Amino acid sequence: MSGLTLALTIVGMAAVTFGPRLVPTLFLAAAALPRPVVVWLRQVPPAVIAALLAPSLFAPAGTLDLGPGNYGLWLAVPTLLLARHTRNFYLTIAFGIGSLALLRMITG
Repeated sequence: MSGLTLALTIVGMAAVTFGPRLVPTLFLAAAALPRPVVVWLRQVPPAVIAALLAPSLFAPAGTLDLGPGNYGLWLAVPTLLLARHTRNFYLTIAFGIGSLALLRMITG
């Protein structure tokens, strides 16, 4: 791959990555969005996180696993309750990872 091709590839990837983020920011920065739109947009991050986590919680090996050996699924319940109660991102992450690691150490 030539240097020009590599440079154009990097510039193109940057444009594709930042373009969809930059354009709405430029156009909507000074605009006041209607309340229903703001309420709807607040739901996007939790929906994205749920979509990313669901496959690894419900099918960690590629097939549906709701059994007692799926520690991640069962530890997700107290972790979600902690997140809802404390609203502390770092505490929730530490609790979830720590409890999963501890359970795996105990059970082998």
